[in-house]
Amino acid sequence: MIKDELLIYDTTLRDGEQMPGVVFSLDQKRELIDKSLNFGVDIIDLMPFVSESEMRLAENLMNDGYQKKIISATPLKKDFIDKAKKIGFEKLIMFTSVSDIHLQKKLNLSREENLEKTLRLIDYARNNDLSIAFAGEDSTRADISYLIDFINSLNGKIDYFLPCDTLGILTPNETYEFIKMLKNETDVKIGLHCHNDFGQATANTLAGIVAGADIFSGTFTGIGERCGNASIEEVVMSLLIQYDKKLNLNYNMLTSICNKVEEYSGIKMQRHKAVCGENAFSHESGLHVDGILKDPLNYEIYNPEIIGRKRKILFGKHSGISSLKYLFGDKFSNEEYSNMLKQVKEFAESQKRTLFESEVRRMFVNGGIVK
Repeated sequence: MIKDELLIYDTTLRDGEQMPGVVFSLDQKRELIDKSLNFGVDIIDLMPFVSESEMRLAENLMNDGYQKKIISATPLKKDFIDKAKKIGFEKLIMFTSVSDIHLQKKLNLSREENLEKTLRLIDYARNNDLSIAFAGEDSTRADISYLIDFINSLNGKIDYFLPCDTLGILTPNETYEFIKMLKNETDVKIGLHCHNDFGQATANTLAGIVAGADIFSGTFTGIGERCGNASIEEVVMSLLIQYDKKLNLNYNMLTSICNKVEEYSGIKMQRHKAVCGENAFSHESGLHVDGILKDPLNYEIYNPEIIGRKRKILFGKHSGISSLKYLFGDKFSNEEYSNMLKQVKEFAESQKRTLFESEVRRMFVNGGIVK
């Protein structure tokens, strides 16, 4: 059952920036933070300790009163907790690995040592008047009994626990059962943080939400480590249209946010990417354009204006006369339209691309192709 108060955790500026080659400037981060909060996300995380510039950004944000919405991703080290407190953070999301492979081959800790260290440093942070959430790295490869005991040991000490599918190994069915079990076996609010190594991060996130997750983590455009994270825009639009779950969001901001993330990250969205990809509301096929012109619901499951977009009618080798009539109305006869369509197709094929409305208009300004 989908929670009425489902929370959105935006990690675009932390996990998203960990995508190789992505570096946001401080001004860009500030702009994206404001856009994300105006859109309606509940939490944004930063990792201030990765660089001096990130520390300065965090200090400026705390000085400007962003404590309620921005959280510090903080490893299990006393020094990092002290720095977060000094900067002015009120909330931390602390993290450690919980799978045996990470404990043995990365941290060189036993299960018991890992839990003892976690509890000790959570208590230290709480004694310094910090609110704590917790993320379990590689939770989906952890021994399930250990994971459940680990989470229950944090009960009463943390606001919520984010089990991380760090390698994106679960299927949607497995994610549903995993989150359902954690909800049944623990007394802590449970979220989820899904990676996209098998292209299932959005589907897994939705499955976890249906299983009762209280909060989900994602990034705008799906950027992130390796193959990325769950796409916030895909998750919220699927919830709205497919699950009839409207969240308290300004949906019409989605396109502008994703476009800014694309611009500032330098990571181009796939043209055919769901929701905000260039082709999501673009139509070339004559049969499809004819259907769209009769009723957009023939080939669009929702109005693009909901997310701040407009549909595009494109022209190419698959176009039909209806596309030209859409553009020119009754200006030409059917025979003229047939000849024009032939020219459009030949020109588009020679260029190996589709043509925009403005180009087709120019083609027939003087009764022939304008090259």
